[in-house]
Formats: sequence, C-alpha cells, structure tokens
Amino acid sequence: MRHVVPSLSTGLKFVQLDIPGALHSGESTWLKCQYELGEDELYSVKWYKNNVEFFRYLPSDMPAGQNYELLGVYVDLPKSNATHVYLYKTDLNTEGTYGCEVSTEAPSFRTVKADKELRIYVLPTNGPLIEGIDPPYQIDDLVNISCTSGPSKPTAHMKWFINDMEFPPTSESRYPAMRHPNGLQTTRIDLEFKIDHSHFYRGEIKIVCMSSIPQVYSSTSEELVIGDRGSSINPYHVSHSAPGQKGPVIEGNLPWYHVGDLVNLTCSSAKSPIPVHIRWFVNDMEAKMEHLIKYPTIRYSDGTEVSSLGLRMKVESYHFKSDELRIKCTTTLYRMLTMRAEKTLFRYNQQNSGFHTAENRCAGTKCMPCNTN
Repeated sequence: MRHVVPSLSTGLKFVQLDIPGALHSGESTWLKCQYELGEDELYSVKWYKNNVEFFRYLPSDMPAGQNYELLGVYVDLPKSNATHVYLYKTDLNTEGTYGCEVSTEAPSFRTVKADKELRIYVLPTNGPLIEGIDPPYQIDDLVNISCTSGPSKPTAHMKWFINDMEFPPTSESRYPAMRHPNGLQTTRIDLEFKIDHSHFYRGEIKIVCMSSIPQVYSSTSEELVIGDRGSSINPYHVSHSAPGQKGPVIEGNLPWYHVGDLVNLTCSSAKSPIPVHIRWFVNDMEAKMEHLIKYPTIRYSDGTEVSSLGLRMKVESYHFKSDELRIKCTTTLYRMLTMRAEKTLFRYNQQNSGFHTAENRCAGTKCMPCNTN
C-alpha cells in the first residue's frame, strides 16, 4: 500500500487543480491537474468523483490512459492524458466532488491529492406562470392566485409583489418543491388578499411573481496540508483556482501541529464586486458551525469588498489518520437569474369598480405583454 506523503522541496509538488465551479447541463469541460515532479518519476495519476475512480494514467501501461464507467462521467479517452481529463458532455448526474491524486515511483513513493466541487445547473425555459386570476373583480373581492416556476436546478426562490412592494409573508402560502423524474424541481407559491382602495396606484393594481435562481459564478479554494510534529511532511498550500483567477488566502497557520494544539486560521476572499460565500473543510468534511468565526466585511471605495471567515478548533488524533491534516477554504460567488410574471388589474372607469387584466411574463429585465383578458 502506498504511503501518502506530500511534497518535499526536491520532489513531487501539487501546483493547481482547475475544475469549473458550475456548468450548464450538456456542456463539455476540461478537468486539469497540474503538478511538478522535481526529481521524482511519475507512477500514476488517478481521477475520482465522490471518491470513486473513473480515470487513471500510468506511463508504464499500454495504453497509458484507462477510464472506468461511472454514472454522469463522460470521458473522452483519446483527449485525456497525464494532466487533463476531457468530459465531452455533462448532465445532472455529473455533479459531485472531483479529485486528482498523483503518485511517484520508488524510492520516494510520494502522493499528493486535491479535490473540488462541480455543480450542474439547468435554467427554466420559461418564466413563472400566474394562475387563478378571475376577472372582473370588485372592491372587497378576494383574490386567490398561484405562481409556479419553470422546472430548474437549483430550486427557484419565489416572491410576490404588489405595485413593486413585497407582500407580507402572512398573505403567502408556500409548498414543498415538486421533483420531476428528470431531476428538475418546480416551486409553487400562492397569494390571497382582499382588494381595497389602498392597493391602487394610478388606477391599477400591479401584481408580480418573482422567481430567482442562484447560479455559481465562480468557485475557488486554497488548501493547507500540514503534518503531525515529527512527521516527514512539509506543510504546503494548494491552489484550486483557474489560471489568472485570484482565490482565497489562508493565514495564521503554524508549521506543525500536534494533537491538542489550537488551529486558529483566517480565510480572506479576493476583492469582489458581489458578496462571497466562504466555507471551511477539514479533511474534506465541512467544518462545524461552532468552530467558525465571522469577521466584518471590508468594503472599498471602488465598490468591491473582501469577506473573511475564521476557523478555530483543537486538533484531535483522528485528524491525522493519513499522517496529514488537510484544511481547505472555499469561496463561491453567486449571480442571480431573475424571471418574473406580471398581472395588472385595471379599473374600467371612475364610476365602475370592476377590473380587467393584462399579463406579462418575462426573463431578466425585458418584459413584453403576452396576452390580455
């Protein structure tokens, strides 16, 4: 059995793991594993999804590359090699944690590894649909309507607005997301209110259902690999960022840790114009909430900001099961896709309190009336 020993100064060194944070279902992608051998000789490169091997490259074998069938992993074998794996397509089953493990030949028998999460998303083909409008309405009539999002992944978050003001939650009824056989989900939210004069703005009531879906814009990580006191492991950092992309920075680490020592680290994101979500992982398991320290966001005059999250925990013996303690900080940027449906109730005239309706359904900011009743 090969002993896991991270890099020494003259030997194997992990440089970078480049895996996209998110892809639209159907897209192809490259998975890139960059390393330096130094004075060592390459024995193998192995790729895993959720800890299950799907590709290996052994220079001594003929052919050197070999893939194993795994649900959702579509390897183009001729395009894959010692540093790259090409997935010619993706689907919802492709989502997971992808890892690269590099090992060297005797006499060093060194191994380095890193992993990163890949998410798959599917956007709805149409905006949300408002149903239940039953004109004509009168003052004091009860409006009871529903809004359903298009199938998507991840699940859409729904909100109701009247004349651009958000409805209070007491007027809404939410339902569990409905899962479809293809893995996509549909969300429904109902609205009930009684029409009164306060609802009017310039002679009309504009009712909007807003559907928002978070998309991963980018995901970057930095991993700190450290050994127990007295071990042969030199501590080192591994960047999981695409070339040219600035990732998070881990600060505060000691060169060695022993059972009972206190880990007190801070992870800071790169400057970003949008909020950043930070997570800590210890040996690939997400850190416990009681070990996290939230620091104030630093905002700059150019509109960018830096987020920081601390990790404070005591080292336990089980942290060194593989003779190493791997601590990773991941920063994720999200952008929101917003889609909306709109119904407008118009008064016929000042003498008549009845209403007729017009409907808009749109995605983004461009909305055109699609039908009227």
